[in-house]
Amino acid sequence: MEWMKYILAMLFGGCLLLMFGRKGNGRDKWIMGFGAGTCLASMELTVEYMFGAPQWKMAVSGLKGLAFFSAIVLAGYVCGWIFAEQKAILDTEIVHPVRQWMEDYQESFAQLSRSFCMVPQLAGETGSRGERIMQERLAQSRLAAAGQLHEMSQILVGTMERIYSTREDADLEQEIRKRMRLLGIQVHKAFFYNPQGRKRQIYMTMNTRRKICVPVKKIASALSDLLDCEMMPARDSRTFVSKDRVTVLFVEGMAYNVLYGVRKETRQDEAVSGDNFSVFWLPEGQFYAGLSDGMGSGIQACAQSELLLDLLEQFLEAGFTKETAVRMINSSIVLQPEEPVFSTVDLASIDLYTGVCDFLKAGACASFLKKENTVECIYGAGLPAGAVSQMSLEPFRIRLYDGNMLFMVTDGVMNALPEGQEEEILKRLIRNLPAGTPAEMAERLMEQVKIYGEAADDMTILAAGVWKR
Repeated sequence: MEWMKYILAMLFGGCLLLMFGRKGNGRDKWIMGFGAGTCLASMELTVEYMFGAPQWKMAVSGLKGLAFFSAIVLAGYVCGWIFAEQKAILDTEIVHPVRQWMEDYQESFAQLSRSFCMVPQLAGETGSRGERIMQERLAQSRLAAAGQLHEMSQILVGTMERIYSTREDADLEQEIRKRMRLLGIQVHKAFFYNPQGRKRQIYMTMNTRRKICVPVKKIASALSDLLDCEMMPARDSRTFVSKDRVTVLFVEGMAYNVLYGVRKETRQDEAVSGDNFSVFWLPEGQFYAGLSDGMGSGIQACAQSELLLDLLEQFLEAGFTKETAVRMINSSIVLQPEEPVFSTVDLASIDLYTGVCDFLKAGACASFLKKENTVECIYGAGLPAGAVSQMSLEPFRIRLYDGNMLFMVTDGVMNALPEGQEEEILKRLIRNLPAGTPAEMAERLMEQVKIYGEAADDMTILAAGVWKR
């Protein structure tokens, strides 16, 4: 009956697995191995004790339980490796038809873009000036259309990745349902978005089972305990869940917080500033700050820079990349039938998980990063949006740390300072600013800049500070 002890030990380990196991977190094999090994060692030791066996036999019985525990854990790892290999092979062999269709669409858009880039030969010296202007305009329009089609192909790639990174997990969803039921919440559906290299997100459709309201922070705390990582409701999400069915997004806890402040001055004899700014957060843990200076001043410049930032915000919130969004907007400006009004683009995006900041500048002034004892200058290159049909964008990346301050300015601020010394003077002014909130520091910096002269152009200063949570 020696084999009965092993069966009983396996049954005991299986019971522990059912009670405390959680599929997908890698600890199931350890729970079952611990239960089976402990049970076997206990039975062996009990028998040896009852028969008065010597201590060395009891030690051997204990080692037998330890060996059984190790064998089960090792077998669990081997099975997991075999099944993972089989699943990877199946995933590579099976191509979903939707993925195949989207790949075909992407290739079609890319091919169409290449055909638009085949610009016809311009009229030579024999052609009239009007014909040459017409053909140059047509060539620019073709290149702009080619850029639009190329970006559309990239959008399809991003959409495909987003679709296949959103998945269902029946086991985890069942665990969430059980945990939420204890809070009086009924979960109707849960989707899990966890693309490679990014933090996880959970979309939960739910409502309360009784006439009560449950704070979403309490739900996030329960999810944190269940998933073994900090979860929090996305910014601007609902505060409470009631009897009405709603969908709430929960994201992993971020490492940094951002505060910002803006100070603007309008050009003399103008009622409206041609400068505009935009500040917003995305659920993926990205903070965006953007400035746009419409060429000239007044209502027309203000309308153009405002439209550019509105489109940029909509594109980024829809999931487009920064480069794709800027190129799409540039193409739309170039393709306008009337003479386009150029606008600069100055965009900074901060990853609130890592503190990495990406800059994208098109015709914009330098930005300034205030660290503990130094001020660093971040330069940009390229022409404003609408100036050329195909923009050359050169993103710049830098790491921000706790307490760093970022200052973004328009060219009116630089033009107010002595020519040839603008950047050095502005760096000195920022370095000597007393500590305060971003709004206070932007206000003080504007006051010190105005000492050098009145606003000959619209001036805007946007300050953003990064702090550890």
